[in-house]
Amino acid sequence: MPQGTISRLNQTRGYGFINTPENEDLFFHRSNIKDAQFSLLQVGDRVNYTVQFTSRGPRADQVRVENQSARLQVNLAVKDLKVSAAFYTETFDFKERSNDPGYILLQRNALVLGLKTDELLWYPDPGEQPAESLVRGVGVELVLETSDIEQFHARMQQAGVAIHEPLKEQPWGATDFRMLDPDGYYWRISSPRHQEVVHAEEEPMEGEPA
Repeated sequence: MPQGTISRLNQTRGYGFINTPENEDLFFHRSNIKDAQFSLLQVGDRVNYTVQFTSRGPRADQVRVENQSARLQVNLAVKDLKVSAAFYTETFDFKERSNDPGYILLQRNALVLGLKTDELLWYPDPGEQPAESLVRGVGVELVLETSDIEQFHARMQQAGVAIHEPLKEQPWGATDFRMLDPDGYYWRISSPRHQEVVHAEEEPMEGEPA
């Protein structure tokens, strides 16, 4: 059975979409869910499914939850909502989920990003400092893992995005590069880190942690 990630949900009307391995959104209805409650599903959940062909097009059927995940949303204070939204939708492949005065909600698979006007800069209270003097994202590194790191890097270069640190292999087993968004937020774009596999039959040596 193919596997995908729930990318959108409409809890009120009882339907959603699964992001497939082909990076397409496949519709499903709550009646297509097996062994789970539709109301408990979250964006980012990993699911197995079959494809059902109907008169209205393909839809996912026999949808079973493989792994439920928590969802982290990051909100960024931006100077120009339109400029920042265009950067993330056109360059990062985010999709716009809502657009309200002073706030735009974007999503890329399980990553949810909110863009807000500068009112967000007042938390915590900066005192008497004017907004234009504040440095955005100090001490914060935003990380996006992608399996097509070289293609992503080439696309950033073609889009004219300033690369802060070049693409290179890192000692911890990943390949990454660093870049800044239009407001100066610091992004590390990384390949998945290679995890060392420890086999169950391998006993730890004396003095090593179990």
